Amino acid sequence: MKSVTMHPRRRGMMRFLGIGGWLVLRSTEAFQAAPLLLSVHNKKWCQPTSSSSCPTGQSRTLRLVQPLWDTSVMVNGDGDKKNDQEVNGKKDATFLSHKPMLRSDSLLKFSQDIRTVLHELRGSEYDPYIPKHLMGARPSTLSYSKTWNLEDWEVHNSRKRYLRYLVHFPSSRLVRRTAPQLLLLLAWNCVALWIQDHFFQKHSLPLSAMGTISTFLAFLLTLRSNQALARLDEARRLWSKVILNTREMAQLIAAFVFPVDPQMALMLGRHVSLFGWLLKSQLRFTQKEEVVDIVRTMLPHGPDADYVLSQRQKTVAVVVRIRQVIAHLGKRHLLTTAEEMALDHTAHALAETITSTGRIRASPIPTLYTSHSSRLLMFYLLCLPPALHRSGLDNVMTTIVSMVVGFAMLGLDEISHLFEQPFRVIPMYQMSKRSMLAVADSFTCRPPALIQDEDEDSDDKEPKDHLQQQKELTTYWSQKDLSTVSDNLME
Repeated sequence: MKSVTMHPRRRGMMRFLGIGGWLVLRSTEAFQAAPLLLSVHNKKWCQPTSSSSCPTGQSRTLRLVQPLWDTSVMVNGDGDKKNDQEVNGKKDATFLSHKPMLRSDSLLKFSQDIRTVLHELRGSEYDPYIPKHLMGARPSTLSYSKTWNLEDWEVHNSRKRYLRYLVHFPSSRLVRRTAPQLLLLLAWNCVALWIQDHFFQKHSLPLSAMGTISTFLAFLLTLRSNQALARLDEARRLWSKVILNTREMAQLIAAFVFPVDPQMALMLGRHVSLFGWLLKSQLRFTQKEEVVDIVRTMLPHGPDADYVLSQRQKTVAVVVRIRQVIAHLGKRHLLTTAEEMALDHTAHALAETITSTGRIRASPIPTLYTSHSSRLLMFYLLCLPPALHRSGLDNVMTTIVSMVVGFAMLGLDEISHLFEQPFRVIPMYQMSKRSMLAVADSFTCRPPALIQDEDEDSDDKEPKDHLQQQKELTTYWSQKDLSTVSDNLME
C-alpha cells in the first residue's frame, strides 16, 4: 500500500494551529478558575484587576462571602463552591496541613483566655524565677527587676534614703553577694599583718606604688561597669520595642485583617500575645514546660500549639505564622499592597528583636578583659594590708581600711558581673504581661465607628453600646488597672 506524505508547509501549519489551540484552552481555563470578588455596597461581582467593570470606588473593596477561616471552600464567579486547594490551575499548599481549623473563636473567648493567663496561670505580681539577691527579700524592696510606679519613685527620691541605706546595710543584697570574698580578705589581712610583724618588718610594698596600681585598676573596673550598664540599657530598650511592636502588630491586624476575616485575625492575635512570654523563656534558658500551659491556653487549636512548642525557636514560629497569613490573604487580594507592607514591616521588627536579644545573650564582655581586671584586683587587695601597715597604721586601722576598700572594689566588680547578663535582671515577667495586655486591648478596645461607616450597620438591630461592649470584653483588667493612674502601666 502506498504511503501518503504530508507537505512540510502543511505539517508546520498543523503544528502551529495545535499549539495555538492548546494555549487558548489553557488561558480560558485559568480565567474561569480565577476567583471573583464581591463588592460590599451593591454585592455585585467585580474583577479585582479591573476598575472599569465595577462602580466607582468599589473595585478596591475586597470582601468574600465565605470567611477564609474555613479554608475548605471558596466562592467562584459562578456562585459554585470550589476546593480551596486548587486555585488558578494549581494547588495551594499554604494551609494543606491545617485542614480542620478552628471556626468558633470570638472576641469574648479571646478575652477570657487572656484573663486566664494574666490572673490564674501568671497571676503573681512579681517574677517568681528571679533570685532573691536581685529582687530582694521583700516585695516592697526597690529593685531594677520590677517595673516601677509612682510610689516607688517617691521612695527612691526621698531625702530619707541615706538613713534607709544605713539601716538596711547589714541585709544589703550586695553585702550578701560579696560576703565570701570579704571574709577571705579579712582572713588574709590578719595573716599578712602577723607575717609582716614577725618576719618582714623592714621589707614590704610601699603605699606610693599601690597608688599607681590603683589608678589602672579603677580605670579597668569603671570601663567594665560602663560596658555592663550599656548592655543592660540596650536589653531594656529592646524589650520596650517588644511591647511596641506587638501592640503595633495587633493594631494592624485589628484594622486590616479583622474586617476581612475575624477568625484569622483572632488566630493571629493569639500568636502575637504569646510573643513576649516565648521570648522571655528563650532568653532565660528555661525549659519548654514553663510556657506549655500558656501556649495551650492561648492556642486551643491543637496543631497550632503543637507546631509552636515543637520549634527550636518558638518566637520565630510566631513570625512565620504571621507571614504565612499575610501571603495567604495577599494571594486572594484581601489586602492592599500598603497593608501587606505595613504588616510585613512590623513582622520584620519582631524578627529583628529576636536576633538582637539573642546577640546580647550569646556574647559577653570579652573574657580576656574580665580575667585581667580580676587578677589585678586580687593582686591589689593582697598587697594592700602590708602597704597600709608600713605607712604607720596600726593593725585595727589597717584592717578597717582594707575592708572598706575591698568592699568598694569587689562590690563594683560584682555589679558589673550581674548586669553583664541583663536578661536575668530586667523585669521581663511584667513586660510580657504588658505586651499581652496591649495585644488584647487592640482587639477589645476598638474606637467607635466613623460617620461614613454607620451605613454598614444593620437597620433591624440596634448595635450595643460601645463602652458597654468594651466593659464586657475587658474582664482581664485588674482592679489596680481600673483604680490607679496610668503611670503604673508604663513600659
